[in-house]
Parts: sequence; C-alpha cells; structure tokens
Amino acid sequence: MNLKLKKTIIELIFWSHLVIVFIWFGLFFVPNSLWSNKTAFHFWFIVDITTIQFFWGLILYKYTKKVNIICPMTTLMQKLRGFPLKTKENFAHSFIVECLGRLNVKVSYKTINLLLLITVVLVSIQYYLLD
Repeated sequence: MNLKLKKTIIELIFWSHLVIVFIWFGLFFVPNSLWSNKTAFHFWFIVDITTIQFFWGLILYKYTKKVNIICPMTTLMQKLRGFPLKTKENFAHSFIVECLGRLNVKVSYKTINLLLLITVVLVSIQYYLLD
C-alpha cells in the first residue's frame, strides 16, 4: 500500500472516532424532552461500545498478555502506523488523548480512562435510577 493512501486511511479511521466520542459525551447535553428514549439509547450505546472493545481486548490477549479494553479501529490505525499488536501504542492508546494532543492540550491516558468510567457510572445512574 502506498504511503499517501495509508496516511489517508489512518486519518479517516482517526476522525471516524469523533462520531463515537460526540455521541458518547454529547448525549449528556440532549434534553429528554427532545428525545424521550435518549437515556436508554445512550446507556446501550455505551454498553455496546464497551463490550466490543472488551471482547477485542480478549482476542488480542495472546499478543498483549493483558486484559484491556481496546478499540478495534485504534488497532487498525496503529497497525497501519507500523506498531505491532503487542506494543503499548496499540492497547494503551486513546483517540481523545491523541486528538487533544493535536490541539496542544496534554491529557494523560489514565485521566481519559477515569473520565470514561465516570460517564459509564453517570449514564448507568440515569438509566437505572432516573429514567
């Protein structure tokens, strides 16, 4: 595959993450009065994304020797960048960290994981207790 095509595919995969991130975080700002089923959709969206990433992490366990939540799109993107599956660049990589880094905003991988965990807790509370 030529370098220009590879870079284009990497950027396409990179920016396609934005749709998921906007839905993940953006739905917190959509009032239930505009979308009555929003909370259920948001909850199951997050459950589905997390489940896919968990099972992908299990599939990659033989390479990483760690149980991780790994995005399949990130794996493809990092593989195209030349990183082997077993490297930290694959299983400890975050689109959000990279995107913010491109904007010169430094955030750690652990901070983003904590933020994502908080959103899972919040959407679960909304789904089970408030809806």
